[in-house]
Formats: sequence, structure tokens, C-alpha cells
Amino acid sequence: MQYACRMRAPFDIAVVGGGASGLTAAIAASREGRSVAIVDRMPRLGKKILITGGGRCNLGNERLDPGLFHSTNPGLVASVLARFGTREIVSFFEGLGLRIVSDGDRLYPATNQAASVLKVLEMEVRRRRVSVIPGFEAVSIIRSAEASRAAASDGRTIEARAFILAGGGRSYPALGSDGSAYALARTAGHRLIEPVPSCIPLLVRDPWCHFLQGQRVRAQAEAWIDGQRAAEALGDVLFTAYGLSGTAVLDVSTDISIALHRGKKARAEVVLDLLPDMSAEALSAELARRLEGGWGAADLVSGLLPEKFGRTIAGLIPGGPPRPARTAAALAAVLKGKRFAVQGTRGWNEAEFTSGGVDAGEIDRERLSSKKAPGLYFAGEILDVQGPRGGFNLSWAWASGTLAGRAAAGETG
Repeated sequence: MQYACRMRAPFDIAVVGGGASGLTAAIAASREGRSVAIVDRMPRLGKKILITGGGRCNLGNERLDPGLFHSTNPGLVASVLARFGTREIVSFFEGLGLRIVSDGDRLYPATNQAASVLKVLEMEVRRRRVSVIPGFEAVSIIRSAEASRAAASDGRTIEARAFILAGGGRSYPALGSDGSAYALARTAGHRLIEPVPSCIPLLVRDPWCHFLQGQRVRAQAEAWIDGQRAAEALGDVLFTAYGLSGTAVLDVSTDISIALHRGKKARAEVVLDLLPDMSAEALSAELARRLEGGWGAADLVSGLLPEKFGRTIAGLIPGGPPRPARTAAALAAVLKGKRFAVQGTRGWNEAEFTSGGVDAGEIDRERLSSKKAPGLYFAGEILDVQGPRGGFNLSWAWASGTLAGRAAAGETG
């Protein structure tokens, strides 16, 4: 995609960051007749969009509830999503020519390709004559009454009457969001809630992870922090050489990551129910029947769990005189509540989202403008706003980007 690239000064609005929120902010502002530029440190816009939803781009959710988001300013999230929710998101993309289909509550492009989402956004940017300046790593914004100026690390500058910071968080830094935009917010006087990786695989040192690595099962996962249950989720659990992953683990990982990285909590655990569709009593009775029938230790969970589990639990069978009922109850308790101590998380390149960012309490909930610096607006993951997996975070990006773009356009008219 060839972009228009004009450095005329000043623009009405400059958007720092060309991801999901930055693209929609630029489109919204340009539709109001404003001259708009996008500056981005990467050579191409929207690269992170291409990996969302496993390459399908889960771009929204029909169950877009503000109460599912974590933020220092819940009122901001509620205000934004009340004005630009699922219906508006679908209408926006259908207006760009993208057909939307649902898979349960989740929304996807009919093509099942994230590239289609990026393509229609880029086409609209080009139609609206938005200037795109790639390879521009903004390191400072100097504000003045008439027009502010952003400087890049290579010495280039761009002037605009208003700036929208849409530089993203820190997840997947190789795709552009490395947290560099936080420094711009700080120099404008904003407080930063320490960013930590979320929806992230967990580091666990446990023999089960070693013996079961590569094994995937459906399980109920719970996050426990200092003896208190913090979150739970049903889904896939993947055992790895380093610990635990899979959708259920990712869904409960955020509270653990915050506790370990930001709160410096001493004890975090994941508790797995490996047979969530079977009660403890039914499982205990079945295991007792098998023990009484002379089943070998390595065969006790055959038909219930993958074969690797049989070899793993064989060492849990006590020696001495057979006690089927007691042994069965003990094994059932382990399989329905196996505890894993968590030592840490994987790195930013494996985090789906960022928890933390610019304090959302310092942002005007109606205009998404800075309460600290006139002429500065915010959109997307740079703010301390995070939703669960399932299209919620992209919904926030589209919505906050659109409303920030409109607000900035209204104040530069």
C-alpha cells in the first residue's frame, strides 16, 4: 500500500501511532474535513492487526459490556462504549466494504483474514488523503498555543494543532508497540500505571509440566493470589517445558501477572480441574471401581484423560495394602484441584495485551483529551484500559480512536 507522505506544516491533527486506534482516529478526524497525518515508528501501519484472532482478526464482540474491562477510570470506558459500541463498530466496517460475520459472540471479517481488515482501513486512509509518515519515532512533543511540534529520533519534525497519542502498549514490541509512547505522555505530566504483560503464558516449575509437555486438555483454571481466588476460566490448558499456557491459563493470567510484576506478591498459584465435566464424587467412584478391578496404575485414567496422564499419576499410588476408596478419593482430589506454584510470566513478545498504561483518570471521559495538556488526546492500549480476550480490546481501540479523532477535529475546526 502506497501512502501519501506530506510534511507540510502545520496539520490540524497528527496521530502518533498507526495501529488500530490510530487508524480509526485519523479516519474519523479526516472525515470532519481536517488535515491529518499519522506518524509511526514502523515502516508499515497496522502490523499488529494482522496477528489478532489467530490471523482472523476478532474485531469485536456482541457482548461488549464495559463492566468486563479493568481501568483506573471505569466511567471513561462506559462513556466511550455507550457512544460507539458493537453496532457502531459493525456499521463502520461495513461502510468500508468489509462484511462481518459472528462466531458465537465474537465478530470476524467474512474473509476470515485479518489482512482484509487492515486493507479496508488503509484504503480509507488513502481516500481521505491522510498523510502517512513511516519510520518516524516520536521522542518529544513541544506544545505551544498555536501549533505543537513532535520531533523524531532522526531529527525530523511535524507540526499540528492537536496530537492524538495512539502508540499502543508494550505487547508484541517487534510489531511496533514497545511502550515508547509512554514517555511522550509522561513529559506532558501524565502518571503511568506500571505496564505488565497480560493474557500471557505462565512460568511453572513442576514435574507435571515436564512429563506432560506438549499435552493439551480442556480444563477449568483458577488463579489464586496469596490464598485468595482471583479469577477462573474454562478452556484449553497446554503443558509446556516452561510451565502452562492455553486459553484458560491466558484468561486467568492477568491477575497473576499484576500480582507478581506490579504488586510483588509472594505467592501465586494456578489450580486446575482437569475433568471439569465430572464431579469429584463421580470421579472418585469410577477410580475406586477400576482399582477394585485390578487396573494398573498407569491405566487408571484411560478414557478419561490422555495417556500421558496415566504415567504421570502412577507415582501417586501409595504402596502397602490396597485401599481403593481412600486412594481413589486422593487421586480425584488431585485431578480436580492440581495446584501449580507460579514463578513468573513469559516475556512481552508472548503477551496478547498490556495491563496498565497512562492513568485513565487523567483523561476526559467525553473527549478523550488530556486533563494535563491542552491539545493532547489519547486512544487505544496506551491508556490503562484492558478487556478480556474475545474482541474486547480491539473494540476499545476502534471506539476510543473514533471518538478521540472526532473530538480533536471538533476543537481544531
